[in-house]
Amino acid sequence: MYNVYGDTMSKEIKLGEISKFQEEYLNNKENVSIEKNIHENGLKKASINKELEEKQKYRFNIQIPEIKIYDQKDSCEYNIYAFLRMIKSIMKKDGSINTRDLDLSATYIDFYDKLEKVNTFYNELLKENDITLDMINRKANKYIGVFGTFNFCKKIINKYGMVPTKYMPEVSENYDANLTIELLKDKVKSDAIVLIGRNGENDDAIKRILINEAYIFLSKVLGNPPTSFKYKNEVLTPLQFRNAYLKTSLDEYVTVTQYDKKILENSYSFIPSVYLKDNEEIITLSPEKIENAVINQLKDGIGVWFSAEESKTLDYDSNILDNNIFNYNELLQIRNIPNNYKLQLDMINYDHAMCITGALVKDKEVKHFKVDNSFGESGKYKGRLIMTNDFLKNCVITLIINKKYID
Repeated sequence: MYNVYGDTMSKEIKLGEISKFQEEYLNNKENVSIEKNIHENGLKKASINKELEEKQKYRFNIQIPEIKIYDQKDSCEYNIYAFLRMIKSIMKKDGSINTRDLDLSATYIDFYDKLEKVNTFYNELLKENDITLDMINRKANKYIGVFGTFNFCKKIINKYGMVPTKYMPEVSENYDANLTIELLKDKVKSDAIVLIGRNGENDDAIKRILINEAYIFLSKVLGNPPTSFKYKNEVLTPLQFRNAYLKTSLDEYVTVTQYDKKILENSYSFIPSVYLKDNEEIITLSPEKIENAVINQLKDGIGVWFSAEESKTLDYDSNILDNNIFNYNELLQIRNIPNNYKLQLDMINYDHAMCITGALVKDKEVKHFKVDNSFGESGKYKGRLIMTNDFLKNCVITLIINKKYID
C-alpha cells in the first residue's frame, strides 16, 4: 500500500512513549484537577479570570455621545457597522445632522462592496489570455468574500454615497452572509465559463452583461439600492446626501498600527485593497503613541475604528475585552511569544472590528476604554464593552486615526 507520509512512519509515536506521557500526566495532580474543571464547566468558564473581571468597573470620564447600538445579526458586516459608528461621530462634529436619530444603511455599503469585488474578479480574469476552470475558481475564491476594512468602506461611500436605513433596510434575521457569498461565488464561476476560449473582441460588452447578472443577484438578496430619496423635504442622490452631511474628508484619516508595515502586510491579518484601487496609508507607531492618539481623537468627539483579535479575548458575560480574561495559556501551558511572531503565525488575527467611544483616564494614565460593539443591546452594558490597555497593546491590529492627532 502506498504510504502518503513517505518515510515519516518510521518516526511514529511509540506505545511505550504514550505510557510515559500518561504516567507523567497523572503524577501531576493539577492536570487532573484542570481536566475535571474543563469537562464540568467547559473551556471558557474553566479559564475565566475572575480577579480581572471583578477589577474592571464600567466608568469613563472621556466619552463621545451615545447613539443606537447596531445589530449585525449574521450579516458579517462588523467592519461596516464600526465604520458607520465612527462616521456618525464625524458627522456630529461637522454639526450637519442629528446623528442620534439617524440610521445609515450598512446594507447599502455591503451591496456595493460585493458588486465591486465581482467587478475586480472579472477585471482580473479578463487580463488572462487563456482562461481555465482552475483560474476561474482561484480568482473567485480570492476576490469574493465577507472581508473588508475602514478603507474599503471609505472608497464605497466616496463613489456611491450613503443612504439612511429607511431607504435600504438592514438585513433580517433570516439573512446568512456566508451562504450568500458561497452562492455568489457559484453564480460568477458558472457565468464566467462563457469567457473560456474568447477572442477578446467583445470583452467589454460581455463583462457588462455579467456585472448586470451579479447586480440582479445582489438586489434579490440584499435589496435594490435607491438612486434618490427624500430627506428633509429635499430629493437627494446618495452622493448628494454624503456631500451635504459628511463635510470632513475621510482622506484625513490614516491606518495606524504598532507593527512594522512589512510584517503587517505579510500577515494573515492584512486585507489588501481589491477594488477602487489606491494605496492605503499605513503608519507604524509605538503602543504609547497609539494610546495618546486615541485619547486625543476621543477628546475631539470622534470615535476610533479598530480591527482586533476578539474570539479568544472577549467574555460576553462580563463584557470585557482583555487578552488575559481567559487563562488559556496558563491552563493549557501555551507559551507566550512576542506579538510580531503571533501576528505572523496567525495567533493574532483580524476577526472583528469595533469602535472605541470612550476612556477612563486618571492621573494622566489610561485605565481602560469604552467600545461600541455590533451585536445588539446585549450583555451587562447593552452592547458596549470595557477594553483594557493590555488588549489595546496585545490584540488590536489597526486603528483609524486623523493625522492631526498623531505626534
